[in-house]
Formats: sequence, C-alpha cells, structure tokens
Amino acid sequence: MSKIFTQSPYENGYDLIIGTSDKGKSINDVANDTLKFDHTMIVFGGLEGLEAALENDNSLEVDNLEHLFDEYLNTVPNQGSRTIRTEEAILITLSSISNKLSPREKVKTFNLKEHIPNSGDT
Repeated sequence: MSKIFTQSPYENGYDLIIGTSDKGKSINDVANDTLKFDHTMIVFGGLEGLEAALENDNSLEVDNLEHLFDEYLNTVPNQGSRTIRTEEAILITLSSISNKLSPREKVKTFNLKEHIPNSGDT
C-alpha cells in the first residue's frame, strides 16, 4: 500500500489522493467543485477494506488511515450491506464524486465538426 504514496507517473506526484471506506466522511458532506487537483488518485480497498491493507504494510507507520489521504470518503453512505464489490464501488464512486472534483487546469474540449471533412456540394 505504501507504494501508492511514493510512486507516481507524474513529476510532482498526485496532489489529491482519495481513500474510500465506509468509515470515511460522507460524500454528501463534500461541496461541489471543492476537490481541486492536477493529478488525482482514488484508492479502493479489497474485501477487508483499506484497513486490512494498512495492517499488512510494514513500511507504513500510521495508525489512522485518515492521515494517509487528502480525503477519506464514504462514497456509498447508508449502503445497507457489509461490503460492496469493487467493480460496483468504482462505478458508484465515480458517479458520486464527479461533481465534487474540480481540475485546476481547464479541460480541453473537442469539437467533432471541426474534424469532419466537408465537401463543397453538401
């Protein structure tokens, strides 16, 4: 688990690392467009959650997972079941967090009409 904090393809690393857990702060308590980032990473735990990953990583000397992440969020508040399959958690999280994220650099738009060849007779 420690490698997610020390290895990044970006020169300055990730500037927003989000951990997901049913023990985190409710996604509903995060205002829209407040999670500013250049490069972000969302971390999901396995069946036993991020807590088990922390316990199994001897190189991390942290007792509280919240201290490892910029945001430690419950993206499925009131989930009603003990666990959620990872593939479901990814879709739910991306859907619930999309309006909370705000890239520091404006996203480039793509205008398809500009790239379609036009003939003079149509």
